Amino acid sequence: MPGKYQRTVIEVFGTPPFIPLEEHAGKAKTAARKLNEAVEAYFEGDMETLHELSVEIDRIEEEADYIKQKIQASLSASVKLPVDPKHLLDFLTEQDKIVNDARNAAYWMELREYKEIAPEIKEGFLKLVSKTKETVEKYYTLIEKLYKLVELSFSKKKIKAAFEIVPEVDRLEHEVDRIESELTKHIFAEQEKLHGAGVCHLLELVEKIGDLADKAVRSADALQTMVIRR
Repeated sequence: MPGKYQRTVIEVFGTPPFIPLEEHAGKAKTAARKLNEAVEAYFEGDMETLHELSVEIDRIEEEADYIKQKIQASLSASVKLPVDPKHLLDFLTEQDKIVNDARNAAYWMELREYKEIAPEIKEGFLKLVSKTKETVEKYYTLIEKLYKLVELSFSKKKIKAAFEIVPEVDRLEHEVDRIESELTKHIFAEQEKLHGAGVCHLLELVEKIGDLADKAVRSADALQTMVIRR
């Protein structure tokens, strides 16, 4: 018979309302990829493409909200859940913020256009959004692995191995923090050309993009708490 830990994961992911959680996580991954494209378009001065991608991200956010609402509606008092509902809602909330942050970052870029930007700033933003996307994708790998392991009924050892991805997500988020710090220095170095409004706008954009990686770490931690501390 499978061990208690394996039964825990199967119970968590094998019954409603948990099945839609992977679909919801997929929206977060897609939003991060679209934001990567949006940042690339923005720093190429292609505001039309940026707007199109912003609309796409907004649609993805609406789809994620619909899935979230379905999950929340299934959490009635009459349904016996294999996990603490509070842990489930904490996890869902953090995961949902990834999509929200992507939408907010895309919207923020549309508020201000730059005719000229220092190469160091452009390169810094491209590195930032690329590493952020990688962090969210690594987080999604965790979700995907757990579902596959449940489907194939793998051993307790392999299920535990899936959670080894959590420190990898954390490591990538630390790399995002490092890129943010370097980019912030480049922005302040150009403050005379950017003026106050430009500096504030770009600094806020740095934070909004980096927030996706931060939420991926929080989601991974909340997921681990939900599964292990049931």
